[in-house]
Amino acid sequence: MVFSIILTLLALSFMVIVHELGHMLVAKRFGVLVHEFSVGMGPKLFSVKRGETAYSLRLLPIGGFVQMEGEQDGKPGDPRAFSNLKWWKRLMVLAAGAIINVFVGWILFVIINMNTGVITTVVAYIPDQYAQETVFHMGDEILRVDGKRVHTGNDVNLSVGLSDGDILDVLVRRNGVKTALRAPLHDDGGRRLLGIRFNGIASPGIFTSMRYSVYDTVYMVKAVVWAVRDLIVGRQSVDTLSGPVEIVAVVDDVSHSGSEDTWLILLTIFALIAVNLGVFNLLPVPGLDGGQMLFVIIEKIIGRKIKPEVIGAINMAFFSLLIVLALFVTFGDIKGLIT
Repeated sequence: MVFSIILTLLALSFMVIVHELGHMLVAKRFGVLVHEFSVGMGPKLFSVKRGETAYSLRLLPIGGFVQMEGEQDGKPGDPRAFSNLKWWKRLMVLAAGAIINVFVGWILFVIINMNTGVITTVVAYIPDQYAQETVFHMGDEILRVDGKRVHTGNDVNLSVGLSDGDILDVLVRRNGVKTALRAPLHDDGGRRLLGIRFNGIASPGIFTSMRYSVYDTVYMVKAVVWAVRDLIVGRQSVDTLSGPVEIVAVVDDVSHSGSEDTWLILLTIFALIAVNLGVFNLLPVPGLDGGQMLFVIIEKIIGRKIKPEVIGAINMAFFSLLIVLALFVTFGDIKGLIT
């Protein structure tokens, strides 16, 4: 368990570092004065200054930050203050951390796909129990499901999961000809499926792996967005969320599974976390990067700056709610481990 805790902390710390690094690099590119780049929170353990920026390590490994000149209220006319940047440059600085997290997830998916292969949308097998009812033929390549383009088996499964009906409109390429089908969904113990299995490419090579990793990353982004939507509308309970404790438990289970592919499974977990972290940070919620971006857009629309104390108060209120949510999720994780 100690190894799993250390491994998880290192992985999460790495994701925080690259996230903050994204903010810093883009800020510096636009000429913003960066005072400090910190890994961790709380008391400072040590700090090294390179140029005009101090690089610090702090006691608590629970995040990090980039301290920029004039983050909320820079001196009028100061070109090196973040708040004096053009609105689109501020958006780019704020979005950079999340974007680089998603990019890290893509890199990990490339490594995973090169070693495990990729799943296409070509029908490779139809189980006997579905053979009589299926509208698919072996070799059909699924192109669209309910009008939405699909690239991998995961895309198809996500479309099936999001569908409210019992029949899907599916466009396939059959013997080189595009054919529209009306595909019924089958029930498998409460889980709905098309009743088909897809062909895979066992040794995809670097370029195919890179292309399919884009599809995997986009799939994950969509899955996170739809999960957040389900939480908002009440289709999914907050109890289903997982925090660091649950992550450590899963990593520990995988580490002790004895599987030859343990390292690939761990990479998959961390790829999912990286993409989740990136998408979550872009949510338009005060206290997150997406919330800060929302303030920038509002300022652009109304044509004036929002008072820093107003932004600060709103951020603090929502950040407190996020802390409460994190504690609730952590309590649920611990309760789940005990029971």
